[in-house]
Amino acid sequence: MAAGCDCEGLECACRVTARGGPLPEVDPAAWDVRRRRAVRRAAAVRAVGERSVSVLILDVGGVVIPSLFESVDLSGFPAGPLEGDTDWALVQRGETTERDYWAAVAAARPGLDIAGLWRACSQVRGELRGALDLIAGRLRLVAFTNDMEHFFGAGWEDRFPELRAFDAIVEASRLGVHKPHPEAFRAAAAAVGERPERCLFVDDLQANLDGAARAGMRVQLFDVRDPAGAVATLVGALDLTHAGAPAVPRAFRPRSSAPAGTGPPRPTPAVRSARAFRSPR
Repeated sequence: MAAGCDCEGLECACRVTARGGPLPEVDPAAWDVRRRRAVRRAAAVRAVGERSVSVLILDVGGVVIPSLFESVDLSGFPAGPLEGDTDWALVQRGETTERDYWAAVAAARPGLDIAGLWRACSQVRGELRGALDLIAGRLRLVAFTNDMEHFFGAGWEDRFPELRAFDAIVEASRLGVHKPHPEAFRAAAAAVGERPERCLFVDDLQANLDGAARAGMRVQLFDVRDPAGAVATLVGALDLTHAGAPAVPRAFRPRSSAPAGTGPPRPTPAVRSARAFRSPR
């Protein structure tokens, strides 16, 4: 429990995780302008045949918001990747799911409300808030989660006003296919009408990165042990310091590319049935 905490209920189990300043107050119309600017940049990149990244896809739980390992301060609570949790290593390798991992944690500690802890302790990373202000308008932004609704309930995205900076929020549980299946990543790219080859996907789980790479995306691991360093590495890799279309280092070259002149893939039936949330306005 956080020392000196003036709190009630589950909030007393939360660490103070927000670092950095708040997202600048911008009216919804201004965010719409930024999104349209990012769309134009993406179209310009396609028109000249460049292989630059035009879409940034961010995992939600672990990247956009801190993992519970970072945000919960309870005696005996698992440390996950912070201290080499062998059970969490199975999740990182794709041998079990996050939902099954947390179900096992709850079963071992009757009365522990995992979903309640997610709701009480979650906020957009402070380190990421300033980066969103830099990225918005230069790249299209997609928040991509497997099943946040399972922990937060319907309408969970409205809890995080910073998500208004995103072009789309995609929930894989509504697709009928989850990360790390490559089809899930193709659906995330299709949510903004782009090919996987022009997307950079960021996640804290290597298994998900492997699935994205198989779909043709460029990938970057987000190290939750050093979130400030992870955000700085991301911003540096995207090369957002100039006014033109963002360049991407050679390390992020796609493993494969579609033939010249082809557009984004047509959505599969699973993608058509998926719900892509528009960011709150």
